[in-house]
Amino acid sequence: MYSLLIAEDEGWMRDVLAAAAYWEQCGITRIFEASNGEEAYRIVQANKVDFILSDIRMPVMDGLELLAKAKERSPDIEIVMLTGFDDFDYVRSAMRLGAYDYLLKPASDDELVQLFLKLSRHKNAKQAEQYRIAMEQSAWKQSKQLLQEQFLASWFSGRKTDYGWFQQKCKELDVAWLPHRYVVFLFEADQLHVLQNHFGQRDMELLQYGIRNIAEEYLKERGLQFHIFTVDERMAVWCEAGADPAETEALLGGIRQSAKRFIKITVSVGISKQHSAETEAFQAYIEALNSLKMKLYLGNDQTYFFDELQFEGDRQLFHRELQQKLHNCVVAGNEEELHAILSALFDEIRRKKIAVQPLDQMLQLMMQMVSESASFDGADMPLGHSEDEWMGKVRAMDTIDEIEAYVTSSFQHAARQAAEKRKQRKSKLITDILRFLEEHYSEDISLQTLAEQFYVNSSYLSRLFKEEAGQIYTKYMMQLRIEKAKHLLKSTHKKVYEVSEEVGYTDVKYFNKIFKDMTGLTPAEYRDL
Repeated sequence: MYSLLIAEDEGWMRDVLAAAAYWEQCGITRIFEASNGEEAYRIVQANKVDFILSDIRMPVMDGLELLAKAKERSPDIEIVMLTGFDDFDYVRSAMRLGAYDYLLKPASDDELVQLFLKLSRHKNAKQAEQYRIAMEQSAWKQSKQLLQEQFLASWFSGRKTDYGWFQQKCKELDVAWLPHRYVVFLFEADQLHVLQNHFGQRDMELLQYGIRNIAEEYLKERGLQFHIFTVDERMAVWCEAGADPAETEALLGGIRQSAKRFIKITVSVGISKQHSAETEAFQAYIEALNSLKMKLYLGNDQTYFFDELQFEGDRQLFHRELQQKLHNCVVAGNEEELHAILSALFDEIRRKKIAVQPLDQMLQLMMQMVSESASFDGADMPLGHSEDEWMGKVRAMDTIDEIEAYVTSSFQHAARQAAEKRKQRKSKLITDILRFLEEHYSEDISLQTLAEQFYVNSSYLSRLFKEEAGQIYTKYMMQLRIEKAKHLLKSTHKKVYEVSEEVGYTDVKYFNKIFKDMTGLTPAEYRDL
C-alpha cells in the first residue's frame, strides 16, 4: 500500500530496520534502503516513496539536506528523522524543513510502530480529503449553471436548431425567459491574441471572470433579466432589451470603463437588433458578431450597434481572375506585384466594410491559395503554420491593418519560397550534362562539343548552364578538374604530372598555375598538408 525509504549509514541498524516484521502492520509493503542522503535522493527521484525514515548525520549528504531536497521534489512525502543526539538545534531545523516527526536513537519497536501507524492514518485521511475535493470539483463542473451555459451556447451559436429540444432543455435546466424583446451582447477583450501569448491559461480565465463579474454587476443594478454564457472565447449575454438605446450604450460604456479601470484591459462590444422569437437566437448572435467585428475597421474599445451598420455587397470582390493573378505572382516569385494587388483588395474591403462571414470566407480562400501556391513549387506552408493555425491567427486579429500585413507577409513568404525552390531545381538537360561531365571531365570537351552532344544550341546552353550551375562552363570544368586532382593528390602516390594528365591537363606547368590560382597552394604543397 505504502512505500518506505530507510536512509541510515550504519549497516547493521539499516538491516535491522529493514527486516522488521511490523511494517506491514503499518500499511507499508515496500522497503527501499540507502546508506547516505545522496543515494536516498536518487531513490526518491526514481521511485514513488511515501515515507522516509532517515538518520540526521550521514556521509555525502546528511539527513537535513535530504529532507529539504525530498520535500522540494515531492511535497507529499512524510519524513521522520532519527538522531542519536538529544540536540534540539537539529530537531528544530528538521521540523522547520517539514519533517513530520523525529525519534531519538535507539528507537524502540513500539515507538516506531505507533509513529508509523499514526503516519498511515494521516496519509489515509489526506488521500480521502483529496478524493472528496476532487469529487466536489467534478460535481461543480456538472452543476446546473454550467449546463445552462453550455445549452445556451449551443442554441445561440446555431449548433442546435430544434426548437422542441430548446423548450425541453429550458424546462430541464430551469432556464426561464419572461421579457417580450431581447438583444444579444457579445463582449471580447481587445488584442486577445496578444493577451493569450502574454498570459497563461489561468490568467486568461481570471480576465474573463473579471469581465463577467463587472457585466453581471451592471446588469443586476439595472434590474434587467439576462443569461451569460461563452461562445468561442467571447462572452455572450442574452439580455432583456431596454427601451432607450442611449441607456443601453451608457450601460455598456460603464462596463467597458470598469474593465479598463479594474482589469487594465479594453473590451469591445457588439449588439444585435432587438428580437422577440426565441427561434431568432442564432440570427441575433450573428448580428452581434458582425457588429463586434466592426472593430476591424473602426478600432477597439467601442460599442457597435447592428442597427447602425451599413454593409456593401462583396459580390465579385475576390473574383477568380484576381485569384489567378495572385497565384501567378506567387509561382513567379513576384513580390512587388503581389503587394500591389493585395493592397488594392484590402482597400476595397475597408471601403465596403465587409461583414465577418464573407470576410472569413475570403480569408479562407486566401489561405488555401497560399498553401496551394506554395505546394505547387514544393514549398512549405508560410511562417511555419498549419492551415488551421493560420486561420486561427487571422481570426484573432483586431484590425484590418493587422490582417492585411499578415496576409501580405504570408503571400510574399510563399513567393520567396517558390522562387528559392526553383533556383534549387535543375532542368533535366543540365542534370544530364553534369552527370556526363562527372564521367568525362578528363576529356577535351568544349561548350560547342557539349551542345552538339546534347542536340542544343550552344548559346542557349551557355546561358542555361550559367543560370542553373551557378557559373560559366569553363569555370565549372576548371573547378571540377581541380577537385578531382585534390582527391588524387591525397589518396594516391601518383606524381604531379600523372595527376595533371589524369584530370585533363597535358601541360603540367599550366596545371600547376591553375591549381595554385584556385587553391592558393601548389599541388606539392597541397599534398604535404
